[in-house]
Amino acid sequence: MVPDSATPDKSAPESKSDSRTPSKVSREAPCTHCDLPTPYVGENPPHPLFCCNGCRGAYELIQGWGLDSYYDLRDQANGERNRMPEATDKGRFDSFDDPEFLGLSTPKQQSDGLQSAQLAVHGLHCAACAWLIENAAQQTEGWNTARVHLGDHTLRVMFDPATCSLSGIARLLHRLGYELAPITKQPDAHFRKENRRLLTQIAIAGFCAANAMWIAVALYAGDASGVAAEHRLLLRLMGTGLGLIAVAVPGRTFFRGAFAALRTWTPHMDLPVALGLSVGTVTGTVNAISGRGDVYFDSLAVLVFFLLVGRWIQFHQQHRAAKAVDLLLRITPAHANRIAADNTTDWVLVDTLRPDDQIRVAAGESLPADGIIAAGNTTLDRSLLTGESQPVAAQTGDEVSAGTLNLSRSIDVTVRAVGSESRIGRVMQSVESAMAERTPIVQLADAIGGWFVVIVTLLAIAALVIWSGEGWGLAAGHATALLIVACPCALALATPLAIAVSLGRAAKRKILIRDGASLQLLASKGILWFDKTGTLTEGRSRAQVLYGPETALSDAAAVERDCSHPIASAIERECLLQGLTPPDDAELLVVETGGVQGVCEGRQIVVGNIPFLTSKGIVCSAEILAAVDASLQIAATPIVIAVDGVATTVLGLSDPLRQQAAETVATLQRRGWQVGILSGDHPAIVAAVAQQIGIPLELAHGGLLPADKLERVRQPQSMITVMIGDGANDAAALAAADVGIAVRGGAEVSLQAAPIFIASGRLTSIVELIRGSSATSKLIRTTFAVSLSYNLFAVGFALAGWISPLLAAVLMPLSSISVLSLTLAWPTFRSP
Repeated sequence: MVPDSATPDKSAPESKSDSRTPSKVSREAPCTHCDLPTPYVGENPPHPLFCCNGCRGAYELIQGWGLDSYYDLRDQANGERNRMPEATDKGRFDSFDDPEFLGLSTPKQQSDGLQSAQLAVHGLHCAACAWLIENAAQQTEGWNTARVHLGDHTLRVMFDPATCSLSGIARLLHRLGYELAPITKQPDAHFRKENRRLLTQIAIAGFCAANAMWIAVALYAGDASGVAAEHRLLLRLMGTGLGLIAVAVPGRTFFRGAFAALRTWTPHMDLPVALGLSVGTVTGTVNAISGRGDVYFDSLAVLVFFLLVGRWIQFHQQHRAAKAVDLLLRITPAHANRIAADNTTDWVLVDTLRPDDQIRVAAGESLPADGIIAAGNTTLDRSLLTGESQPVAAQTGDEVSAGTLNLSRSIDVTVRAVGSESRIGRVMQSVESAMAERTPIVQLADAIGGWFVVIVTLLAIAALVIWSGEGWGLAAGHATALLIVACPCALALATPLAIAVSLGRAAKRKILIRDGASLQLLASKGILWFDKTGTLTEGRSRAQVLYGPETALSDAAAVERDCSHPIASAIERECLLQGLTPPDDAELLVVETGGVQGVCEGRQIVVGNIPFLTSKGIVCSAEILAAVDASLQIAATPIVIAVDGVATTVLGLSDPLRQQAAETVATLQRRGWQVGILSGDHPAIVAAVAQQIGIPLELAHGGLLPADKLERVRQPQSMITVMIGDGANDAAALAAADVGIAVRGGAEVSLQAAPIFIASGRLTSIVELIRGSSATSKLIRTTFAVSLSYNLFAVGFALAGWISPLLAAVLMPLSSISVLSLTLAWPTFRSP
């Protein structure tokens, strides 16, 4: 077709008519399948438009498979012709600064002026991608941190909005080959989209590989039966073309990763793979054109196919691991019984609930959302959130929280918050954040993986030089095999995946861990300090009259009626057990450390320990002091009651030991831990408890104030220091220890004071925690050994020339797959 501005060729025959209608003008448009110029007649090109029946058949086959996204991938590979105009591109990324577009990914303001956001990432396939993105953050002004979570392909960023924007981060990652998107309440949608993309690439690579192999068979058969030179050259060129398509279209994902690594000077697994494909492609193409030497088109196509299949398997395994650590789904139900306007109910996904929706929660079910009881009275088990060991009554108008268990009868609840916005959701976020943290051993693995890529690249150059004497083709093949068979991904994947899966399994057993480094520390041996009251003991004291009239007990109960101290509760319970009725005419006047003072029916009542009574000028008789000593001998805390300035009664305050206390201490000691007690209770009582459960007396310290406990924990130690106690009362000591473990209180308070919270309240869970930490440590060492052994043998065999590029492509995914399989099968935090 001649351009309108050109002069017609006068030698051409004249048209019979110059009055051609526009409908018969021949024009050109790209073929729908192959994109080559294709003539058509008419004003607008038909769709679909094909240059030949072969393209029509291929198009119908791809559409039938449901792989029509192939054409989007093809258009992206066509270069500048299909590139999005800069203005449109800019507009697309600017939407990342719009809260309406971001939805759940809208940045949240932090106390230090920074903003944090969590987004989905498309294009992640291994730990090397995490290195690349996190390294890009370190080199970008205003972008403080990036934490990649491979399990669910999400990215948490922390940035300074004054110097950096979310749109700028999205634009930068687009240049590196990764696409950001807002997270949704249906994470499987992201998985399905990424799965579809990978399958499309595999289909294209498989098509090229199958046809290239058939051509290779024809050439090999031709070596035996004879084939014309021109036909041989044609077959070689056709096969090379298929190999080039496989490398350029589905294989371009490796080159994008390699170019991104070069831009940021970050070692990336795709770098040696891209180098290997480049060496094979250049060598094979030169040989095909020259007609001499081997061509690698069949190996290249099959190589890309196997590499992508391995990547797809790894992607599925990571998704399975992500399911294993979906903490919130393990604690709250996935469905709710929503009440419609006509009072009918239907089961819906919890994610679809909105504020002011009404749901019905039957007896025995967990609450799926925070809310207010709209109808019904019941009792609730709130132990996970509040630490209350006993069920509590709840009635219409009371607030209730997701994760609590409805015990008695059905209730209707008006929804206030769902998912991550609920109380339990906020707790789970603090636990899940530990999975993305880079613990010291993870940082070591990342460093080893980075150096490994550099070393492998240098070894490949060495292989090229060593084998160059045997011919360029052979040397290129061995270098390509070495570059492809080495897999640093498993080194970097082993540790974070093991920690993430362990944290998820621990959460299922009601052991909440918000710091992955704690698992690493607990795998070693050290000294473990227990608080006594409420930790080794039940935490529910009983006040027994050891000396004096019981009437003083009712006076003390009356004075302490408005006091919330555990001793006051114990006195009140004992008064009820004895059938005594505390007088109504009583007033609490003074509450101090060590005791209280008040008035009951005109009598002055003082209740407390000996130092407190002495401070009030009350002198204790020899009988009273003897009763105090008797109380200490039976491991009971002595409380003295004085009436009108005369000490008359001695109470023995006893707190029964937990049933598992002695067994837990013995198990920990057998595992190599030193076990001690740090308590504020009387030293004689602490010593008696230590003797009962097998703790050496030199490690049993009583009469300690919170500051004394803190000082003991901070004392320089050559071993790991672990503190186990109440999440509120022992907050300072829990925070100062190498590892703090809270066993009482609610999850919200305890996880602020200590990195680990035993939500079950059982002492045996501490043994589970220690055992699970050791199993996690063994898993990390095992996966490290497997990965290193594989790479040492694989690189050695490649240097020796025993591995072909095709075999290298088959072997390369085995390292990552073995690490993933070992991690999921390893018995971490499972019942022995």
